[in-house]
Amino acid sequence: MRYMYMSEGQHAGYFAWSVSPKGVKNSTGPAPDGEEYFAMALFFASQRWGDGSGIYSYAARARDILRHCLHNGKEQPGSPMWNLKNHLIKFVPEADFTDPSYHLPHFYMLFAEYGDLRDHDFWLNAASASRTFLAQAMNPETGLNPEYSTYDGAPYRSSEHRFFFSDAYRTALNVALDTEWWGKRVKLQQRLEKLQGFFSPDGPGMLGTVYSVDGVPQDQKVRHPAGVLATVAAASLAIPESTNSRHFVDLFWHRTLETGEGRYYSNLLYAFSFLALSGNYKMY
Repeated sequence: MRYMYMSEGQHAGYFAWSVSPKGVKNSTGPAPDGEEYFAMALFFASQRWGDGSGIYSYAARARDILRHCLHNGKEQPGSPMWNLKNHLIKFVPEADFTDPSYHLPHFYMLFAEYGDLRDHDFWLNAASASRTFLAQAMNPETGLNPEYSTYDGAPYRSSEHRFFFSDAYRTALNVALDTEWWGKRVKLQQRLEKLQGFFSPDGPGMLGTVYSVDGVPQDQKVRHPAGVLATVAAASLAIPESTNSRHFVDLFWHRTLETGEGRYYSNLLYAFSFLALSGNYKMY
Protein backbone atom coordinates (compact mmCIF):
# COMPACT_ATOMS: atom_id res chain seq x y z
CA MET A 1 0.00 0.00 0.00
CA ARG A 2 2.85 2.39 0.72
CA TYR A 3 4.84 1.97 -2.47
CA MET A 4 2.69 0.18 -5.04
CA TYR A 5 -0.89 1.39 -4.52
CA MET A 6 -2.27 4.03 -6.89
CA SER A 7 -4.92 6.25 -5.32
CA GLU A 8 -5.66 8.54 -8.26
CA GLY A 9 -5.75 8.65 -12.04
CA GLN A 10 -7.05 6.06 -14.50
CA HIS A 11 -5.54 3.21 -12.45
CA ALA A 12 -6.86 4.34 -9.06
CA GLY A 13 -7.43 1.35 -6.81
CA TYR A 14 -4.82 -0.78 -8.56
CA PHE A 15 -1.15 -1.51 -7.80
CA ALA A 16 1.88 -0.63 -9.92
CA TRP A 17 3.19 -3.85 -11.39
CA SER A 18 6.86 -2.97 -10.80
CA VAL A 19 8.77 -0.86 -8.30
CA SER A 20 12.48 -0.38 -7.64
CA PRO A 21 14.14 -1.76 -4.49
CA LYS A 22 13.78 1.76 -3.07
CA GLY A 23 10.02 1.72 -3.62
CA VAL A 24 9.96 4.03 -6.64
CA LYS A 25 7.37 2.97 -9.22
CA ASN A 26 8.98 1.72 -12.41
CA SER A 27 5.57 1.88 -14.05
CA THR A 28 2.19 3.38 -13.24
CA GLY A 29 0.44 0.49 -14.95
CA PRO A 30 -1.02 -2.53 -13.14
CA ALA A 31 -0.85 -6.22 -14.04
CA PRO A 32 -4.08 -8.04 -13.11
CA ASP A 33 -2.37 -11.20 -11.86
CA GLY A 34 -1.01 -9.13 -8.97
CA GLU A 35 -4.45 -7.98 -7.87
CA GLU A 36 -5.94 -11.47 -7.89
CA TYR A 37 -3.06 -12.88 -5.83
CA PHE A 38 -3.20 -9.97 -3.38
CA ALA A 39 -6.96 -10.47 -2.92
CA MET A 40 -6.64 -14.23 -2.40
CA ALA A 41 -3.81 -13.80 0.11
CA LEU A 42 -5.90 -11.31 2.08
CA PHE A 43 -8.94 -13.59 2.11
CA PHE A 44 -6.78 -16.47 3.32
CA ALA A 45 -5.33 -14.24 6.05
CA SER A 46 -8.87 -13.37 7.12
CA GLN A 47 -9.85 -17.04 7.24
CA ARG A 48 -6.75 -18.07 9.18
CA TRP A 49 -6.37 -15.24 11.69
CA GLY A 50 -9.56 -13.21 11.62
CA ASP A 51 -10.01 -9.56 10.79
CA GLY A 52 -8.82 -6.58 12.78
CA SER A 53 -8.69 -2.88 12.01
CA GLY A 54 -6.49 -0.83 9.70
CA ILE A 55 -4.00 -2.97 7.80
CA TYR A 56 -5.46 -6.05 9.50
CA SER A 57 -8.93 -5.65 7.97
CA TYR A 58 -7.93 -8.37 5.53
CA ALA A 59 -11.29 -9.33 4.00
CA ALA A 60 -12.44 -5.73 3.58
CA ARG A 61 -9.23 -4.86 1.74
CA ALA A 62 -9.56 -7.92 -0.48
CA ARG A 63 -13.13 -6.97 -1.38
CA ASP A 64 -11.99 -3.44 -2.17
CA ILE A 65 -9.38 -4.78 -4.61
CA LEU A 66 -11.92 -6.98 -6.38
CA ARG A 67 -14.45 -4.13 -6.46
CA HIS A 68 -11.99 -2.04 -8.45
CA CYS A 69 -11.12 -5.01 -10.68
CA LEU A 70 -14.72 -5.38 -11.83
CA HIS A 71 -16.24 -1.92 -11.43
CA ASN A 72 -13.57 0.56 -12.52
CA GLY A 73 -14.96 2.35 -15.54
CA LYS A 74 -18.48 2.21 -14.14
CA GLU A 75 -18.24 3.65 -10.66
CA GLN A 76 -15.06 5.65 -11.22
CA PRO A 77 -12.70 6.42 -14.13
CA GLY A 78 -10.55 3.70 -15.62
CA SER A 79 -11.12 0.20 -16.97
CA PRO A 80 -11.93 -3.12 -15.31
CA MET A 81 -9.38 -5.94 -15.21
CA TRP A 82 -11.88 -8.48 -16.51
CA ASN A 83 -13.80 -8.42 -19.76
CA LEU A 84 -17.29 -8.13 -18.33
CA LYS A 85 -18.93 -9.77 -21.34
CA ASN A 86 -16.92 -12.98 -21.59
CA HIS A 87 -15.76 -13.11 -17.93
CA LEU A 88 -12.08 -13.50 -18.90
CA ILE A 89 -9.22 -11.64 -17.25
CA LYS A 90 -7.34 -9.13 -19.43
CA PHE A 91 -3.60 -8.77 -19.84
CA VAL A 92 -3.88 -5.17 -18.60
CA PRO A 93 -7.05 -3.14 -18.00
CA GLU A 94 -6.87 -1.37 -21.37
CA ALA A 95 -6.05 -4.49 -23.41
CA ASP A 96 -8.39 -6.63 -25.46
CA PHE A 97 -6.41 -9.85 -25.10
CA THR A 98 -5.37 -12.07 -22.21
CA ASP A 99 -2.55 -14.07 -20.64
CA PRO A 100 -3.38 -17.76 -20.02
CA SER A 101 -1.24 -17.84 -16.88
CA TYR A 102 -3.45 -15.16 -15.30
CA HIS A 103 -6.47 -17.48 -15.29
CA LEU A 104 -7.04 -18.79 -11.75
CA PRO A 105 -10.47 -20.46 -11.63
CA HIS A 106 -9.61 -22.02 -8.28
CA PHE A 107 -9.36 -18.49 -6.86
CA TYR A 108 -12.55 -17.27 -8.53
CA MET A 109 -14.60 -19.95 -6.78
CA LEU A 110 -13.47 -18.46 -3.48
CA PHE A 111 -13.93 -14.88 -4.68
CA ALA A 112 -17.57 -15.83 -5.26
CA GLU A 113 -17.82 -16.98 -1.64
CA TYR A 114 -15.82 -14.24 0.09
CA GLY A 115 -16.30 -11.24 -2.23
CA ASP A 116 -19.22 -8.84 -2.62
CA LEU A 117 -22.58 -10.59 -2.89
CA ARG A 118 -23.47 -8.61 -6.02
CA ASP A 119 -20.44 -10.13 -7.79
CA HIS A 120 -21.08 -13.73 -6.70
CA ASP A 121 -22.47 -14.88 -10.05
CA PHE A 122 -19.77 -13.08 -12.02
CA TRP A 123 -17.00 -14.97 -10.24
CA LEU A 124 -18.69 -18.34 -10.73
CA ASN A 125 -19.05 -17.54 -14.42
CA ALA A 126 -15.42 -16.41 -14.52
CA ALA A 127 -14.28 -19.76 -13.10
CA SER A 128 -16.27 -21.67 -15.72
CA ALA A 129 -15.15 -19.39 -18.56
CA SER A 130 -11.48 -19.66 -17.58
CA ARG A 131 -11.59 -23.45 -17.46
CA THR A 132 -13.08 -23.53 -20.94
CA PHE A 133 -10.52 -20.98 -22.12
CA LEU A 134 -7.55 -22.90 -20.67
CA ALA A 135 -8.52 -26.04 -22.57
CA GLN A 136 -8.46 -23.92 -25.73
CA ALA A 137 -5.17 -22.15 -24.93
CA MET A 138 -3.28 -25.38 -24.18
CA ASN A 139 -2.48 -27.05 -27.48
CA PRO A 140 -4.30 -30.41 -27.73
CA GLU A 141 -1.22 -32.15 -29.16
CA THR A 142 1.61 -30.60 -27.10
CA GLY A 143 -0.09 -29.14 -24.01
CA LEU A 144 1.91 -25.93 -24.60
CA ASN A 145 0.25 -22.54 -24.22
CA PRO A 146 1.37 -19.05 -25.28
CA GLU A 147 2.27 -16.19 -22.99
CA TYR A 148 -0.35 -13.88 -24.52
CA SER A 149 -3.44 -15.05 -26.35
CA THR A 150 -6.71 -13.95 -27.85
CA TYR A 151 -9.86 -14.73 -25.91
CA ASP A 152 -10.32 -17.95 -27.86
CA GLY A 153 -6.90 -19.22 -26.73
CA ALA A 154 -4.96 -18.62 -29.96
CA PRO A 155 -1.47 -17.10 -29.64
CA TYR A 156 -1.58 -13.31 -29.78
CA ARG A 157 0.20 -12.87 -33.10
CA SER A 158 0.68 -9.12 -32.71
CA SER A 159 3.17 -9.75 -29.91
CA GLU A 160 6.49 -11.53 -29.55
CA HIS A 161 4.96 -13.18 -26.47
CA ARG A 162 3.19 -15.85 -28.51
CA PHE A 163 5.46 -18.75 -27.50
CA PHE A 164 5.66 -21.16 -24.57
CA PHE A 165 7.96 -18.96 -22.54
CA SER A 166 8.17 -17.22 -19.13
CA ASP A 167 4.60 -16.35 -18.07
CA ALA A 168 3.31 -19.43 -19.88
CA TYR A 169 5.04 -21.81 -17.48
CA ARG A 170 2.63 -20.92 -14.67
CA THR A 171 -0.39 -22.30 -16.48
CA ALA A 172 0.26 -25.99 -15.77
CA LEU A 173 0.62 -25.29 -12.05
CA ASN A 174 -2.61 -23.29 -12.02
CA VAL A 175 -4.55 -26.03 -13.79
CA ALA A 176 -3.13 -28.66 -11.43
CA LEU A 177 -4.04 -26.66 -8.35
CA ASP A 178 -7.56 -26.05 -9.64
CA THR A 179 -7.87 -29.81 -10.05
CA GLU A 180 -6.61 -30.41 -6.50
CA TRP A 181 -9.04 -27.92 -4.97
CA TRP A 182 -12.16 -28.31 -7.09
CA GLY A 183 -12.01 -31.66 -8.87
CA LYS A 184 -10.93 -33.28 -12.11
CA ARG A 185 -11.78 -32.04 -15.60
CA VAL A 186 -10.90 -34.58 -18.25
CA LYS A 187 -9.97 -32.19 -21.04
CA LEU A 188 -7.58 -30.21 -18.83
CA GLN A 189 -6.03 -33.40 -17.48
CA GLN A 190 -5.46 -34.52 -21.07
CA ARG A 191 -3.67 -31.24 -21.80
CA LEU A 192 -1.35 -31.78 -18.83
CA GLU A 193 -0.61 -35.33 -19.97
CA LYS A 194 0.31 -33.99 -23.40
CA LEU A 195 2.58 -31.38 -21.80
CA GLN A 196 4.49 -33.97 -19.80
CA GLY A 197 4.60 -36.27 -22.82
CA PHE A 198 6.08 -33.50 -24.96
CA PHE A 199 8.98 -33.02 -22.53
CA SER A 200 9.36 -36.69 -21.57
CA PRO A 201 12.47 -38.72 -22.49
CA ASP A 202 10.48 -40.19 -25.40
CA GLY A 203 8.96 -36.87 -26.44
CA PRO A 204 10.18 -34.30 -28.97
CA GLY A 205 10.73 -31.44 -26.53
CA MET A 206 13.64 -30.30 -24.37
CA LEU A 207 12.99 -28.30 -21.20
CA GLY A 208 15.73 -25.80 -22.00
CA THR A 209 14.32 -24.70 -25.37
CA VAL A 210 11.61 -22.20 -26.26
CA TYR A 211 8.77 -23.57 -28.45
CA SER A 212 5.79 -22.35 -30.37
CA VAL A 213 2.59 -23.87 -29.00
CA ASP A 214 2.53 -26.45 -31.78
CA GLY A 215 5.98 -27.69 -30.75
CA VAL A 216 8.28 -25.95 -33.22
CA PRO A 217 11.60 -25.08 -31.50
CA GLN A 218 12.73 -21.46 -31.55
CA ASP A 219 16.31 -20.26 -31.62
CA GLN A 220 16.13 -19.26 -27.97
CA LYS A 221 16.91 -20.81 -24.59
CA VAL A 222 14.61 -20.55 -21.57
CA ARG A 223 15.49 -17.94 -18.94
CA HIS A 224 13.98 -19.91 -16.04
CA PRO A 225 14.99 -23.59 -16.35
CA ALA A 226 14.20 -24.48 -12.73
CA GLY A 227 10.83 -22.78 -13.05
CA VAL A 228 9.69 -24.59 -16.17
CA LEU A 229 10.73 -27.97 -14.71
CA ALA A 230 8.92 -27.16 -11.47
CA THR A 231 5.61 -26.39 -13.15
CA VAL A 232 5.77 -29.37 -15.52
CA ALA A 233 6.35 -31.49 -12.42
CA ALA A 234 3.47 -29.75 -10.61
CA ALA A 235 1.15 -31.00 -13.35
CA SER A 236 1.55 -34.42 -11.71
CA LEU A 237 -0.77 -33.22 -8.95
CA ALA A 238 -3.68 -33.47 -11.40
CA ILE A 239 -2.52 -36.63 -13.23
CA PRO A 240 -0.78 -38.78 -10.59
CA GLU A 241 -1.34 -42.00 -12.55
CA SER A 242 0.12 -40.61 -15.76
CA THR A 243 3.12 -42.41 -17.25
CA ASN A 244 5.46 -39.44 -16.85
CA SER A 245 4.33 -37.96 -13.53
CA ARG A 246 6.84 -39.74 -11.31
CA HIS A 247 9.65 -38.98 -13.76
CA PHE A 248 9.14 -35.21 -13.53
CA VAL A 249 8.59 -35.21 -9.77
CA ASP A 250 11.91 -37.06 -9.35
CA LEU A 251 13.67 -34.56 -11.62
CA PHE A 252 12.19 -31.68 -9.67
CA TRP A 253 13.12 -33.19 -6.30
CA HIS A 254 16.77 -33.31 -7.33
CA ARG A 255 16.78 -29.88 -9.01
CA THR A 256 18.61 -27.10 -7.19
CA LEU A 257 17.32 -23.58 -6.93
CA GLU A 258 18.20 -21.06 -9.62
CA THR A 259 21.13 -18.67 -9.26
CA GLY A 260 22.04 -15.57 -11.22
CA GLU A 261 19.80 -13.43 -13.39
CA GLY A 262 16.23 -14.67 -13.59
CA ARG A 263 16.36 -16.48 -10.24
CA TYR A 264 13.54 -14.45 -8.65
CA TYR A 265 10.79 -15.62 -11.00
CA SER A 266 12.22 -19.09 -11.47
CA ASN A 267 12.54 -19.75 -7.75
CA LEU A 268 9.03 -18.48 -7.05
CA LEU A 269 7.70 -21.05 -9.49
CA TYR A 270 9.88 -23.60 -7.71
CA ALA A 271 8.45 -22.58 -4.31
CA PHE A 272 4.81 -22.58 -5.44
CA SER A 273 5.23 -25.95 -7.15
CA PHE A 274 6.89 -27.41 -4.07
CA LEU A 275 4.02 -26.16 -1.90
CA ALA A 276 1.48 -27.70 -4.25
CA LEU A 277 3.18 -31.09 -4.65
CA SER A 278 3.80 -31.39 -0.91
CA GLY A 279 0.13 -30.72 -0.11
CA ASN A 280 0.85 -27.38 1.54
CA TYR A 281 -0.75 -25.02 -0.99
CA LYS A 282 -4.02 -25.07 0.88
CA MET A 283 -7.43 -23.50 0.59
CA TYR A 284 -8.53 -21.57 3.69
